[in-house]
Amino acid sequence: MRLMNDELRRKELAEFLKNRRNRTRPEQVGLSNNSNSHRRTKGLRREEVAVLSGISVPWYTSLEQGRDVRVSDSVIESLARTLKLSRDERVHLYVLADRKIPLESVSDVSYLQISTPVLQRIVDQYIHLPAYAIDGQWNLLVWNQTAIEVFGLQSNKMKNCSRNLIWLMFNDPVVRGRYADWEDSARKLLATFRYTFARRMEDPYISEIIAKLLEVNEDFKTIWELHDVECFRDDNHFKIQHPSAGEINVRSNTFYSGEYDAVTLVLYRPEDDLDEKNLINLGAFRPKNSLNP
Repeated sequence: MRLMNDELRRKELAEFLKNRRNRTRPEQVGLSNNSNSHRRTKGLRREEVAVLSGISVPWYTSLEQGRDVRVSDSVIESLARTLKLSRDERVHLYVLADRKIPLESVSDVSYLQISTPVLQRIVDQYIHLPAYAIDGQWNLLVWNQTAIEVFGLQSNKMKNCSRNLIWLMFNDPVVRGRYADWEDSARKLLATFRYTFARRMEDPYISEIIAKLLEVNEDFKTIWELHDVECFRDDNHFKIQHPSAGEINVRSNTFYSGEYDAVTLVLYRPEDDLDEKNLINLGAFRPKNSLNP
């Protein structure tokens, strides 16, 4: 089965490269238009792609013929530049070449300028349900007022690593105090974080967060050493103890961004009618000067 999948993947890679080569005009890559009348296609020739990408013509030809050759990250990047691939096309090329997609921080300023207002509008639609979005490093990007109320997030004080969901869970006394069964909740959250960590171990930010927590928090060290692992799952149960609304049982649902696969939207729904009533009643306990994040 694996051999068949590899064969299909190489065939798709070959077709994709040929398609994008034919779409790329010589003038797009700085080549002269003088010889255009002698071209069989309006796109680039194989030898032109090879030379511009810094690889041999026979080796590139073997890619377009679907042969079993190993493609390095540097070659993928060269081909992506030569063929003027978009961000999504570049990621697709990595997948077809059976290579790990390089990490891209969604905390980039240009990304946040585009995405944050949209994400904020989404989470704000859930008036009575706590909702937030996190990036691939588990930093909170946006959150709604109900999440502030339920989980004790302090929007005006959350800066740097204090916006990291794992850091908050272990080091913020207000957040910790909202979980009636903190240890069980922390183990669930950390098991999911570890699943992410295994895929982003080269990310220096995540390594730094873990190192800091191991240094300053004994609870984190104890649970981290258990090596529990679990991917994001829907229907995880969390028992909240709110100082005004009382006990609220919620269950999680996770959704993933189609454009930025490192962004996760997390929504919590009430477990039963009483929990729903308590969530709705939270509005009555909010101070009138409370601010949105």
